Amino acid sequence: MTHLKVNNVTVREFALLIKGGDHCSIDCHSIPASAFDWLMTNGVGNGESQQELVRVKRHGKAIALQVVNFVGVLETPCFTRIEILPKTSIDTCNPAEARKILLKMLAAVDNLKLQQFEQSQLQVLKQPLYELLIWHFLQALVKMIRQGIRSEYQRVERQTPFLKGQLQLDKQINQRPGRQHYFHVSHDVYSQERAENRLLHAALKQVLKWSSSHANQRLARELLFVFHDIKESSNFALDFRAWKDDRSIAHYRPLRPWCELILSYQSPVAMVGSHKGLSFLFPMEQLFERYVAKKLASSMPNGLRLRTQIASHSLVTHNDEKWFKLKPDIVVYDQDRVVTVIDTKWKLLDQHQDNSRQKYNLSQADMYQLFAYGEKYLQGKGEVYLIYPKHHTLSATLPSFEYHASLKLHVVPYDLHQDECAILSSPKLL
Repeated sequence: MTHLKVNNVTVREFALLIKGGDHCSIDCHSIPASAFDWLMTNGVGNGESQQELVRVKRHGKAIALQVVNFVGVLETPCFTRIEILPKTSIDTCNPAEARKILLKMLAAVDNLKLQQFEQSQLQVLKQPLYELLIWHFLQALVKMIRQGIRSEYQRVERQTPFLKGQLQLDKQINQRPGRQHYFHVSHDVYSQERAENRLLHAALKQVLKWSSSHANQRLARELLFVFHDIKESSNFALDFRAWKDDRSIAHYRPLRPWCELILSYQSPVAMVGSHKGLSFLFPMEQLFERYVAKKLASSMPNGLRLRTQIASHSLVTHNDEKWFKLKPDIVVYDQDRVVTVIDTKWKLLDQHQDNSRQKYNLSQADMYQLFAYGEKYLQGKGEVYLIYPKHHTLSATLPSFEYHASLKLHVVPYDLHQDECAILSSPKLL
């Protein structure tokens, strides 16, 4: 299989993409004119079905494209692969460390089995994100194959010169002249031709097309020999519905999220045309929200439970109807009593901007939102939380914000490196 030369570009959230030139920093990178024009057509949101991936910005006298808060990798038809890493600091960026954080978040949120990423060597983490994901998929597939590829009994119908299984009398009676010596029979065959194996074969073929790494290509080709006698899936949706979850194929379970990721070409961008290039894109706001919720849920004190995306209250009642649903990211309960409400925001605050003009770079809309949550979910009495990513300009919990004497807001950083958050030591939650 021939692999066309791929132009790899690595940037981070909100970086500028320049049409031509020799820019090559993490925050400003040149891309070919063909890739720039394609992104201009397919990545700029139109307010309808097309999701915004880039925004048009001025760069001197020219026009640039600014990536927004999607992370992952996207390939253009001219084989320019743009890797977008999370922006976890204002100034410096270590791509290997950013990839490690992103892999860790994906492992928790999308149930991707990345058990080896914690021990991944720096040299491994220097690979582009898509090669890391492909490598982890191939390693998971190797582990599954060692435990055995499962077969199952399948009913087949065919014509044979001998009797085997059940004779299909209606078809036999209507057998055309000259074929009376053949029997229409149906019987069971123990075969590896099952939905799970077809999907794995299709996913393996796909990553072989995507990968530029010689090591990944070599391993993928070796694994293809195992699936040589198994057809590729031709109907992903149908085969995913047929994917079984019984004990006999329990070791297949870690592979399903990988197949869903690879074969669905998950991309938030509504593409125009038929380009089906590599696309692993994740909205960073949702990824951070789901990751924090999972980590907090696993660390909740006994007796407390955490629920996400609850919409049990609305802002107003009008004509006996509830309007403007209030849906906080996280609600913590003690049985049926709401203990606190938590929202997450993927935004870099600055604790040094502690003045009435800059206000730490907080959004007024977010402050109003948490006030509404506190009034409706806590009846105006208690403490609510905003969680932001921790970095060198937000290293500690900010002084509390008081809506009124009985309702306070705490702005708390979440450390993605150490998975630590001061909210877990709050006396209100213990």
